Amino acid sequence: MEHGAFSRRGLSRKSNEDNYHISITDEQPAFLIVADGMGGHNAGDLASKMAVNHIAAYIDEVRDKFKSTAEIIPAVLFSIEEANKKVFSLSQKEARLSGMGTTLTVAVFYEKKLYVAHIGDSRCYLIRKNTVRQITRDHSYVQELLDNGSITKDEIDFHPKKNIITRALGTEERLRVDCYEDTLMEGDIVLLCTDGLTNYVNLEEYTEILPWKSTMEKLVNVLGKQALAAGGTDDITIVAARYKMIGKRGDAFAGQDTRRQIRTS
Repeated sequence: MEHGAFSRRGLSRKSNEDNYHISITDEQPAFLIVADGMGGHNAGDLASKMAVNHIAAYIDEVRDKFKSTAEIIPAVLFSIEEANKKVFSLSQKEARLSGMGTTLTVAVFYEKKLYVAHIGDSRCYLIRKNTVRQITRDHSYVQELLDNGSITKDEIDFHPKKNIITRALGTEERLRVDCYEDTLMEGDIVLLCTDGLTNYVNLEEYTEILPWKSTMEKLVNVLGKQALAAGGTDDITIVAARYKMIGKRGDAFAGQDTRRQIRTS
């Protein structure tokens, strides 16, 4: 599958605390990871790097052992839980790392399916034939206000507590992870990004002018540069992959929302 990545330090940041990983090979599953770290004294960078490196190494280690799609989510969840233990344990041992954590979004491609595991306010989008659909739901204070009707969607961007997230990897001993499953079509684009993009670029509003049919490298660079031009104070990371169907075409059709949230304990 063709893929691309863009990651830049925010204009008001001293360092880039985002991290990402792309593993696209001839072997299934292929996967993408994006993480946005938080915490002072570069602790955010450490948290996101630890999480991404651990999860990527684990999936790479077990990827040739999968016998069915039912094994994907449990394996990804196990890797996330272990990463959470590592980050949380280190934050408890060193005072300068206290409170460090990271958002995390993992997208796995396996047998015409997309599996997504998600914590925080980074996002996963599915782009199909010039339509953009957000797969994940933000774990943020403003999302909760929106859900209970306290604010409108138009008020989110200007809310004073817009940047408060309600879930993150590494901040607590136990964590809750949202998991999703979707059916893919030939040519679908799966895009993961940190809020450094979504704070400045509304993907749904750019469906007609963005170069969806171009290379993934061009697409992520266009989006990243738009975010920087619009202000870009936060770190910006975008990864994208164009799905190439293996075997026969599935039954999904353009415009159909086949997403399913998977309940986990």
